Amino acid sequence: MTPGTAIATGLEAAITKWTIAGLGALLVAVTLFPWFTARNDGGSAQMAGWGAWTMTGDVNAGLRPLPLAVLVYLTVGVMVYGALRGAFGVAVVGAMATFAAGLLPLMVMPLVDRNTPGGSAVAVDVAAAPKLVIAVGLIASIVCWIGYARCVLRPSPRAEE
Repeated sequence: MTPGTAIATGLEAAITKWTIAGLGALLVAVTLFPWFTARNDGGSAQMAGWGAWTMTGDVNAGLRPLPLAVLVYLTVGVMVYGALRGAFGVAVVGAMATFAAGLLPLMVMPLVDRNTPGGSAVAVDVAAAPKLVIAVGLIASIVCWIGYARCVLRPSPRAEE
């Protein structure tokens, strides 16, 4: 490997590491948006990523807390840790797990609303955070795969004669 190739490879790996770390920070920031919204005639509510509901008015329903952002924090941590350590295969697994954690709210939406006896009907919707986690998680997965392919799977250079 020539010195110029080694510098280019090291620079490419460093840029990839910090790009993945930046995407991880963006994913953590995205989890601060609401995960679920609920509303009925008496009021509305929003669920934060750690599961706490903030209510306006009287929603008159049992809303279960689901701390889904904790799963995103764990998977983003794996992704960033793998990238910063140069283990891009681990970063790929973390990014794909983050994408999957973003899909969870769509699958567990029926678990959020618990009808109470004498309570009114409540409309529960997936809010902005899961959609943004899915979008940024997909981008992070693509970047991690490219980093893995460019920094790990790259064929070794031919020896100069």
